[in-house]
Amino acid sequence: MEGLMIFAFTNSKGGVGKTTLAVHLAAWLTEQSRRVAFVDADVQASSSAWMAEAAASTRVFRLQTPDDILEQVPGLPDQFDDVVIDGPAGLSEVSRAILFVADLTLLPCGPSMLDLRAATEAIRVVRQAQVIRQGPPRAILVPNKLQVRFRLSQELVQATGSLGIPSAGGLRLRQAYAEAAGQGKVVCQLGPSAAAAANEIKTLFEETCRDEIRTPSLAERRTANY
Repeated sequence: MEGLMIFAFTNSKGGVGKTTLAVHLAAWLTEQSRRVAFVDADVQASSSAWMAEAAASTRVFRLQTPDDILEQVPGLPDQFDDVVIDGPAGLSEVSRAILFVADLTLLPCGPSMLDLRAATEAIRVVRQAQVIRQGPPRAILVPNKLQVRFRLSQELVQATGSLGIPSAGGLRLRQAYAEAAGQGKVVCQLGPSAAAAANEIKTLFEETCRDEIRTPSLAERRTANY
């Protein structure tokens, strides 16, 4: 799959922000003039509907089984620059299949001990995939729903250093993300009231994903053809 970049969002626990981050990453990549495929691997299919509203030009694929993931994702390079996969909650065989095709997996983690334990289990499965694949996927923990003045959020940020994988700066608990989901938008489409959230999530993707974009953008390819 030379040239194709596959981003995955996985975790063993629901409600940690996988779908929110996956939809926003796909929209951000599209803004960078990338050809993006969005894979909804969650049986609830909530991200498919959200993606269709927030970035209608992005192709959406619903792949629900391990065989679907392993057989169809490798066939996408000729059509797309990047694939964003919204994985299911839990470490099912679908999640494991996603880790066998992903280049980078982002692991959202909420500010509770249950979330941290779930992230620890997810990291264990990521490491199994890394051993079998002799390298990928690269993994980054994303602290999410942080409340700066709350002890649990502070403890989560402190604990990330002991998990053995890099940690991103994280995202705060903001109403803008819930409003974006309810309106079928991403936060940058909500206007000035969501500016803090829009800047925060843009910074996250620039920190974690920009260096992973390996192929020329659509705009660059057009320029090269002139």
